[in-house]
Amino acid sequence: MQSEEIKIMERDELISAVIEKHEKLIAEYTAECDALKNKSGALDTEIEDLKKRIEESDEKMKNICDEKKHISGKNALEELEKLSLGQIEEEKIKNGIIELTSDKISDTIDERKVVYDALRADVNNAKGANFDFLLAKIDAAFEDCKEEKRLIEAINADKVLLVQKEGEVREDKKVDWLERRIGSHRESLDYWKGAK
Repeated sequence: MQSEEIKIMERDELISAVIEKHEKLIAEYTAECDALKNKSGALDTEIEDLKKRIEESDEKMKNICDEKKHISGKNALEELEKLSLGQIEEEKIKNGIIELTSDKISDTIDERKVVYDALRADVNNAKGANFDFLLAKIDAAFEDCKEEKRLIEAINADKVLLVQKEGEVREDKKVDWLERRIGSHRESLDYWKGAK
């Protein structure tokens, strides 16, 4: 069995090795910390952009889409009043239009499509005048409903993404740890440089 040779370092040589180790660790930790800070800065910008987009979309939904949907519904109801229908048929179609253009935001596009299809079937089954204008108004109301629902879905997706991004910021505690390590190594470096 061979024995390994142990080299005994001189004091200055040992201090130089310790200084070199601390300088290397400071450089590594500083580079990693800077990269994380840049990522964090980009994340903060992304979060602010998401918040702004959510706010703008929410305003658009409230001011434009909702208004368009209600106007389309009102136009369809006015067109319905011009037609000569039986009271039961008219009431059924009127209720369908009101349901189609309601403010119930928990509905999906598919659920509104069911209401729309039933409403069109009711109109097509009604006896009386030409319903082309009424069907066109109902089609417009449904398109406005779909636009509003797509915007709501986009807002909800952005809100989920926002929560995720804000979670990434909270979980990023490594920058603090790295800054403490850099400070500790700098103190040690100053000590060993003074001891040299």
